Amino acid sequence: MIWALRGSITRKSTNSIAIDTGNVVYEVFFALKEIENLKEGQDILVYIRENAKEAEPIELIGFLSEERRYLYDMLVSVNGIGSKNALKIMDFIDLETLSTSVESKDVKFLSSLPGIGQKTAERIILELSGKIKEIGRSDLKLGEAVETLIALGFSRNEAFVAVKRAIDSGARELEDIVKIALSTVRKV
Repeated sequence: MIWALRGSITRKSTNSIAIDTGNVVYEVFFALKEIENLKEGQDILVYIRENAKEAEPIELIGFLSEERRYLYDMLVSVNGIGSKNALKIMDFIDLETLSTSVESKDVKFLSSLPGIGQKTAERIILELSGKIKEIGRSDLKLGEAVETLIALGFSRNEAFVAVKRAIDSGARELEDIVKIALSTVRKV
């Protein structure tokens, strides 16, 4: 399974980009809201979900943050919401909005989203109630800091251990986490 891709954007279309990772060029599909500010030639880290359907090629779905990938996961976990519809919905909501709408049982708002009728809105509330967890800022910073150290040439394991130590020592801002993690890795 592909967790993330790092590379350079070689082509951009309306709903997908081609990412050159050095040896392979991957086509990755995005929500329109996320793809609009991307530019050809830009270096990028994309979090991935694979969409595999029987008798069809595997599609890679991309996200610019782990939080957006988690939002996608929540949406496609609901019976009746497929990958393409989840991406359309993501142009209109974020994780916090989905969580608030589900917990307040706001059928009216949810049914106003593209491709969502009243029955699907009710199903979203039923299936996601109590299941959406907020991704903590430290969780997101941990991932970003690990990816930063990997980009600097450290192994994933070295980076993860060093970042975890930095967060455990009290570092909260991304810059501080990376500085402390770098000093930890260099001592080893």
